[in-house]
Amino acid sequence: MTVEPTASTFIDAPDVTASVRDLFGIDSDMQVPAFSEGNEYVPDRDETYLFDRETTLAILAGFAFNR
Repeated sequence: MTVEPTASTFIDAPDVTASVRDLFGIDSDMQVPAFSEGNEYVPDRDETYLFDRETTLAILAGFAFNR
C-alpha cells in the first residue's frame, strides 16, 4: 500500500523564520522563511558542506523577498 502525501501529512508553507547566520554560517542578519519539520524530501544535513556566500544569499533573497 502506498500512502500519498496529503495536507495533513505535510506543511504546505514555511511556518517559522530562521537566521541565515545560524543555518548557513554566513555573516548576515537576514531572516528567511523555513519549515519547522522536515519530511522525506529533505536530505540529511551535511556538516562538511560549504555554502558559496553570494549564491546562497541570492537564493535566500528569492525565498525571503521574492526577488
